[in-house]
Amino acid sequence: MSQQIPEIAMVNGDDVSLNGEIRKKKKSKKEKKIKSDDAEIESPSKEESPSEEKPKKKRKKGSDEEGEDEIKKKKVKKEKNGEVQQNGIVKEKPSSSKQGEVDEETQEKIGAFSNFGIRPKTIEKLHAKGVKYLFPIQAQTFKPIDDGFDVIAQARTGTGKTLSFVLPLVEKWQQFPQKSGRQPIILALAPTRELAKQISEYFEAIGPHLSTTCIYGGTSYWPQESAIRRGLDVVVGTPGRILDYIRKNTLDLSKLKHVVLDEVDRMLDMGFAESVEEILGAAYKTGQPGDGEEAPNNPQTLLFSATVPPWVYQTAVKYMRKDLKKVDLVGRDRMKTATTVQHLAINCSYFDRPQVISDVIKVYGGLDGRCMVFCETKRDANELAMSSDVKQETQVMHGDIPQTQREVTLKGFREGKFQCLVTTDVAARGLDIPEVDLVIQCNPPRDVDSYIHRSGRTGRAGRNGVCVCFYKRQEERDLQKVEYKAGIKFKRVSAPQPSDIIKSSVKDVTDLLGAVQPEMVAMFKSAAEAIIAEKGAVAALAAALAHITGSTAMKTRSLLTAEEGKTTFLLETQSQLLDIGDVFKTLGRYIDRDSRNAIKGIRLCKDQTAAVFDVSDDHKDYLLSLWQDTSEAQLTVAAELPELLVSTQSGSFDDRRGGGGYGGGRGGGYRRGGGGGGWGNRSGGGGGRGRGGGGGYGGRGRGGWSGSYKKF
Repeated sequence: MSQQIPEIAMVNGDDVSLNGEIRKKKKSKKEKKIKSDDAEIESPSKEESPSEEKPKKKRKKGSDEEGEDEIKKKKVKKEKNGEVQQNGIVKEKPSSSKQGEVDEETQEKIGAFSNFGIRPKTIEKLHAKGVKYLFPIQAQTFKPIDDGFDVIAQARTGTGKTLSFVLPLVEKWQQFPQKSGRQPIILALAPTRELAKQISEYFEAIGPHLSTTCIYGGTSYWPQESAIRRGLDVVVGTPGRILDYIRKNTLDLSKLKHVVLDEVDRMLDMGFAESVEEILGAAYKTGQPGDGEEAPNNPQTLLFSATVPPWVYQTAVKYMRKDLKKVDLVGRDRMKTATTVQHLAINCSYFDRPQVISDVIKVYGGLDGRCMVFCETKRDANELAMSSDVKQETQVMHGDIPQTQREVTLKGFREGKFQCLVTTDVAARGLDIPEVDLVIQCNPPRDVDSYIHRSGRTGRAGRNGVCVCFYKRQEERDLQKVEYKAGIKFKRVSAPQPSDIIKSSVKDVTDLLGAVQPEMVAMFKSAAEAIIAEKGAVAALAAALAHITGSTAMKTRSLLTAEEGKTTFLLETQSQLLDIGDVFKTLGRYIDRDSRNAIKGIRLCKDQTAAVFDVSDDHKDYLLSLWQDTSEAQLTVAAELPELLVSTQSGSFDDRRGGGGYGGGRGGGYRRGGGGGGWGNRSGGGGGRGRGGGGGYGGRGRGGWSGSYKKF
């Protein structure tokens, strides 16, 4: 009889047909639903039929070309559903608990090894890896996997997905005949070599009685072929090299009992779809049984990922049984990233970025904290790693680095031999390095899923972490898109200031002083006494601390753009500032033209009763000498960046690039016209000299800087 592929798979409680249509599922009385810790394990009813379902419109995927109105609507909805906390994390309303989250004490009881019948020898090995109890995703998938069900599991990054499938499979295969030349019973596929190697290491650590081999490209064929000929129990690898061995009849998958696809969405998204299909075809009888047919004797299939879009289900369902179990610890929760990660955003130019990154590592990572920096391209990664502005010991890793060197680099980073790893997305997924304190993303990624996985390199296994995303003014909308789709809220912060760096560095150095052996201290006493006699005890120690921390020169930096040699001022008023023109008007009453021209990058604060702007250091004191505080307006040097009004609008009194002139609303300065009105004129469109921009200096019409009336 012909076998039929099921038309429906479940996605977060909805049904997804193979043509991509999402339908709301109508629950039947015979459907089983098991709830555990607010996460759901669902088993679809065999009596469901498409005719019983109500159609539901498919939500259109967002794109970079979404209109401003669309983003505003989405943002309003988001602010209604969540409350933005100071640390940059969205907290849902108290009445709605996050799926799968319980306090540590409760989870320790739920995840106790005794609840799962895990053997004492395995528990010893788990303790050796620092595992004291099972995390939610591990606890909730153990029984379905142990019972032989196909499983699709989704959980946030850093929650222990690798151990979720390794542990029950190792427990299932404790004792069986060891024959030379035997075919593997477990196949685990991963999108990258690094993740494949990590999975292999887990199998070797938890199940040393199983013969495990990791297969991937970039290395010699001979050792891998030799291991296959000797006989294997577990094969872990990337699709490309495994497919090579299948085509050469070197690897026989006919005896497989379990197939694991880890980070399945990335694997298919990277172009491995056809390779994965061919690999699975070597071990599966595709399709599902029809009425009266027996189910094909396919291996148990396990899919794990942090993000599982509907098209992943559509592809995977061809090889999975109807009674598959879905364990979803993310569900409809808007926040897709780990809840232990703090999300910060820093506005910084590309030129200033290397030095600011170095300072960010000092403040948020400390002297010995480990940091991962993600770049968009291999070239960017190489340039940043080689930059003299990055003071920390740094290594680079990307696809052009030979595999053997990548393994050495990753091992050194895990062991803490260097502080900073600069990399591309090759290290964004699956790698388990719990001690990473800080993740830096040099740009808002084009793909929001990339942000989720990159940020997931920190805040793992219950630890707290920080993710800092750098952006430029023109990337503000990209940042908003990440906020909406990842369900987070960035806290916009300034680049670290000298006071921040000194405070952080002194604390680290103070902690390290206690590590110096008394014998070594005695050797420096005579020199210390001489310096104290010359400079005094406090002055001498202060100078020593400054030198140790690398703070030998005080450099100011803009809170707005991180540009050196700029000071950020805060203008506070008693009246509402409707636009940048109101800021110009207020400042213009008290300062002369030279000071006005020195003001750059005006931004309104969120409450619209204050504004911030930058002034070059050589004009700072002069500006303060001219200004006189009144009951209506006060001007001070900003100590920290206030919450800003999210807008692409900024301006200066003399902005060559457009974006506001003296009295201008949305326009350029007097030299090129570039945008809205010039001196005294608040309206106008865009454009440059002679190209129909808003009125420039002295121009009242829609022309360029000469006041031309040429229209758009």
